[in-house]
Amino acid sequence: MAEEPECYVNKIPAGARRVETDDFTILFGPVNTQSVTSRIRTTAADLERTVADVRRTVRETGCVRNVWQIGPSTRPEGLGRMLLARGFERAGRPPFEAAVTAMALAKRPAIAPTGVEARLVRDIDEYREAVRIAMTAFNESPEDAARWYEAVPSFWAAQDGVDMFTHLAFLDGRPVGMAFAAAARSAVLLGGSGVLPEARGKGVYRALIAARWEEATRNGHEGLIIHAGAMSRPILARCGFERVCDVELFEDATLRGA
Repeated sequence: MAEEPECYVNKIPAGARRVETDDFTILFGPVNTQSVTSRIRTTAADLERTVADVRRTVRETGCVRNVWQIGPSTRPEGLGRMLLARGFERAGRPPFEAAVTAMALAKRPAIAPTGVEARLVRDIDEYREAVRIAMTAFNESPEDAARWYEAVPSFWAAQDGVDMFTHLAFLDGRPVGMAFAAAARSAVLLGGSGVLPEARGKGVYRALIAARWEEATRNGHEGLIIHAGAMSRPILARCGFERVCDVELFEDATLRGA
């Protein structure tokens, strides 16, 4: 689950969808600039067909961006090198990084810092505020941010507090951090989370981890899983997360503007 969480998320939000075949899984986000291909199980001999199938599926949805996640369970071995030869490049544009670490937490994290309130969003206005913080923290382009704001009503409609939920963090009464989460079978997948630049280094991120742990255990889940980037990996390790494996990300450059 930690390596390929897109295959295990219980609920797909409105406007999103998941396509599963024997060779791969594609999770399409509610906006047309986000789709992820994972659980790739093909062979070197069949790779041309698999790449063509993914590209066709992505184009049929109108999506203009697709990233492949390559972990130790991916087949064939050496797939990253093969993709680079087929019009792919290492991911690097937000919100994706070239490599992430799949991590898991099966015990209560370190005590959350005092002075930070982290709680579930209560209404669509608070959810919109969470998205605003995310767009700033992720350094999204104005065009991509506009697509996310447009999708806020469908995002909010999917927030049931069980399979999908979002937290806001407050410092001195002001919202400065946000965190998405989704149930993935027996675990909770920590989605995007971010803190405004002026509020970093004050325990906001750790408070959001602790809050999501409490929500996960309240709903009977066994722990948390995450794909950690370079910025979050050290703090997650300090909170008790353990490395499961490394995952490389490759973006299909041929799909841009499709």
